[in-house]
Amino acid sequence: MHNRSYNEQDAIQRLLLFEEGLSRLIELMKIEKKDVLRLLLALVAVFVIGVLGEFVCNFPALRANGWTRQATRTIALDEVQVSGFERVETEKYGLGEITGDPGQIIGENRRQVENTEVLQLSDASGYLHIPLDGSYVSQFLYHYDYDGLLNATVRLGYRNIYGEQREHDAKMVMDRNCRVLKFSSVPVNGKLDYVDLLITREDLDEEGISYMNFGGMPLALTGFATVARAGINWYRLGLFWCAAAVLIALLCFRDFVAKRIEVGFLLISLTFGTIFSLSLPANKVSWDEEVHFAQAFWMANYRTPVQAEPALLQEFTTGVDTWPYNQPESRDEQAALTSYLNQNAGYRHGEHLWSTDLNKTTMTGYVGSALALKAGGLLHIPFGILYKLGRLGNLYVYAAVLYFAIKKTPVGKAILAFLALMPEPMMLAGAYSYDPTVTAFLWLSFAGILEAALGGRKMDWKAYALIVLTFVWGCRVKAVYAPLILLGLMIPAEKFRSKREMYLMKGGFIVICGLMMLSFILPVLIAPRDIGDTRGDSTSEKGQMAYILGQPLAYAWVLICNLFRTLPSYVLGENSLGLLGHTGTMSFPWALYAGSAAVILTAGQPSCGKRLSKKQKLWIFILCAGTAVLVWTSMYIAFTRPGNTYIDGVQGRYYLPFLPIVWLVLNPDRVMMRMENKNYHALVLGAAALILAACCDAADCYDADLRLFSVQLRQLHLLRLFSVQLRQLHP
Repeated sequence: MHNRSYNEQDAIQRLLLFEEGLSRLIELMKIEKKDVLRLLLALVAVFVIGVLGEFVCNFPALRANGWTRQATRTIALDEVQVSGFERVETEKYGLGEITGDPGQIIGENRRQVENTEVLQLSDASGYLHIPLDGSYVSQFLYHYDYDGLLNATVRLGYRNIYGEQREHDAKMVMDRNCRVLKFSSVPVNGKLDYVDLLITREDLDEEGISYMNFGGMPLALTGFATVARAGINWYRLGLFWCAAAVLIALLCFRDFVAKRIEVGFLLISLTFGTIFSLSLPANKVSWDEEVHFAQAFWMANYRTPVQAEPALLQEFTTGVDTWPYNQPESRDEQAALTSYLNQNAGYRHGEHLWSTDLNKTTMTGYVGSALALKAGGLLHIPFGILYKLGRLGNLYVYAAVLYFAIKKTPVGKAILAFLALMPEPMMLAGAYSYDPTVTAFLWLSFAGILEAALGGRKMDWKAYALIVLTFVWGCRVKAVYAPLILLGLMIPAEKFRSKREMYLMKGGFIVICGLMMLSFILPVLIAPRDIGDTRGDSTSEKGQMAYILGQPLAYAWVLICNLFRTLPSYVLGENSLGLLGHTGTMSFPWALYAGSAAVILTAGQPSCGKRLSKKQKLWIFILCAGTAVLVWTSMYIAFTRPGNTYIDGVQGRYYLPFLPIVWLVLNPDRVMMRMENKNYHALVLGAAALILAACCDAADCYDADLRLFSVQLRQLHLLRLFSVQLRQLHP
């Protein structure tokens, strides 16, 4: 009877708790009519702003075309002034197999005039001058017949704001083209008086593919056209919608989006991050992306060999078809590459059975990508789209984990959010890479440690398990960060429920650190290999260890010099926050330094009423400095030629896992923000979103060229070549 009575009372208590929770949920779900109206008005405003922005971008082309969608001018080859090219009659039209607007434009017009003449490169360099009438041009197009990587220098003769043509206003473009495409679409978006095209056989050769004689391959230019085209660029329109949504959310819904900064981070990372990732070409963009993609694709098809077509096999290697420095550079070229992969990179009925060895050390870094690839494969999604879908899986895991890390940490929430939204971490998250997993899970582990050290709750085994499991999940990919688990030693004794638990937990931190350190240090100490990383130049672990152990003071000096030489850009600037893979560095690094300095100075206010003590900051600094030394030393042993006084292979992204706690150390205790959290968080999120949006522009959202740049180091040399060729045309 007593047991039965107890069970009934327990059931009644559970029912009461359920009713209480349900009533709270109903209260939370109650939304007043004015809030619904505000939300609807915000959605309408976002839609209208995006459409207006797209219309403004299309306005010059519409006005130039007489308010028609497209105006195309095919340039006859006899209008082109040439030097170093030979006019050759051929039975071919020289048209590429790639479909799409640019190819169709040139192809249809060339068939109409039935012109079978092509311009074949006959000298060491060739120069073309194409006079135009000064009308508005959105794209300059040219077709070619060439089996290598076409690298051309294009000079665009713009008319300035006064309607005049000046040489100073001309823009140099290094146009590097993907091998599988047989046309180039150069973004112009201005009034043009001429186009100059320079091709040299020296520029055709690639240092990284020296076994291919690109300069000796026959090359022919087969058609030219200018296009003034208006149309919806969905990447650009999506960017406008994202920017409008974030702006309105930060201004009008700060109580929900900015007061809880993790919500604002999630909004920006999912919107801008998705646009950023989708705008990258379906090609190798990030570091070692072909290796990461192969691992993720094999996880998605584990123990089931893939029936791959030849074009798919190219995606697993760095070769001519996937050369990272010759990317599709415009929206049309990206669409053409995606179409090519959809047609030629089948993964279900190909003639080759593909499989690879699963790296069980790094496999935790590919879970998000593998799940997305698996889902896409089950739906039989074409490969060009599937490739981008796998990237999104990586991004969404990154965003979800960091949402909880920002929410959990009692101090430095703005630091975590700002760093996580910077261009380089977001680019890595939106590509195939295990770095975002390392970064996100280590930051979540650090958030747990900071909560235990500064929060009001006692440390229990559940919190300890979360700290350890998230750290191991991230750090097992790169064990070089193992010393950072010792951050747990700074948790004060009064935060533990008993001395016994304190000794057990802190002893566990030390054991985990020791085991992980031994996993990568012991093999090098016991049996160093004769050859290090094959990507390096004449590497040797054994030879490098002889230098380090034989002359430790000399190596210490080499290490110090390299650490301090890179310190500003690796801690505050472009090499850790603004390097966009193989596409280069963002064009305004000053924004990173300014934003980093502002956040470091102001983002130390805690949500728990406590700050890190000087002893805790000193311990964090020691661990971060030691980890940095391990990073540099590991690359000196594995990636650098023995005896070199510089260290190869170290990149700023290797600092990302411990950069937030470094910024916490740098945050001054005496600086206080006299501002509500929701207003301060709105400023931080707005600054991060602005920097990220500008980099989305560089990633094709504004139909911009990924490799478009004003030639600086080579500019005088190129101008000299242009002037020499021009004198040959007009002696």
